[in-house]
Amino acid sequence: MRAASASNRPGELSPGIAVALPHARQFEISSTQGLPYRLLVAVPPEVPPAAGFPVLVLVDGDALFATALTTARLQGGRPEVSGVCPAVIVGIGYPGAAPFDAERRRQDLLPDGGGADRFLDLIETQLLPMVADLAPIDRARLALAGHSFGGLFTLHALFNRPGLFRSLVAGSPSIWWNERGILATRAQFLRSPAPIMRPRLLITVGGEEQKTDPLRFPERATRLEKARMVDNAAEMASSLAASGHLDCEHVVFAGENHVSVIPAMLSRAVAFTLAEAPVQGDSAR
Repeated sequence: MRAASASNRPGELSPGIAVALPHARQFEISSTQGLPYRLLVAVPPEVPPAAGFPVLVLVDGDALFATALTTARLQGGRPEVSGVCPAVIVGIGYPGAAPFDAERRRQDLLPDGGGADRFLDLIETQLLPMVADLAPIDRARLALAGHSFGGLFTLHALFNRPGLFRSLVAGSPSIWWNERGILATRAQFLRSPAPIMRPRLLITVGGEEQKTDPLRFPERATRLEKARMVDNAAEMASSLAASGHLDCEHVVFAGENHVSVIPAMLSRAVAFTLAEAPVQGDSAR
């Protein structure tokens, strides 16, 4: 931000200016079905490695992109501590000012009616080539991260296109959706031959995501009991870790609820997906 002019009196603010995220650009694009999207892309200023930059793709980009970018810059500034290398950060969002577009994200992130597969097609055939036009990228180091419905979408992507992303982060995945229909998709994945490129999956959840006061909030308590966010995440991680199809880590962030957990999830997601050698941290299981 620019310094206050000499004419400003002590305690007075200088004229405000817009603040931009470093090295970030915003694009308005349309899918082949004519649906509008907001594409947020940050290319690091460093010289790219010979294979290209790794890429971290975030769904619900309007809500997650800025925090993930700041986290990547902070961790990348101390690679001797974090192991995190420069990477292209991509957020996929929607027109409008809301951090989450409830209707559009249901259309894109839920497996129902093929919406998640159409969104995967958009990422694979349209968005990633656009990003590759902006900077050289390493196709062997693509990563995907999402929260809630986005976490469910990440699991869907892993089970249906296990060769597309090297690393995936399912934050507070909505495994409960459609009577836990994702479990049938998981079963199909585990019956198939193990992927040639062994995927890496991180499942995170807030430790308070199943807790509320049933006397003060009876309806919410009923919803949380049915959703089983913490238990479902633990069971999913345990079954996948035992399968031999992939490397799976599970982290429970104590004291965090379904919303407050997002920054913690993104911090761990950056370390998990962008470290040259995966950084191992303590996990509460």
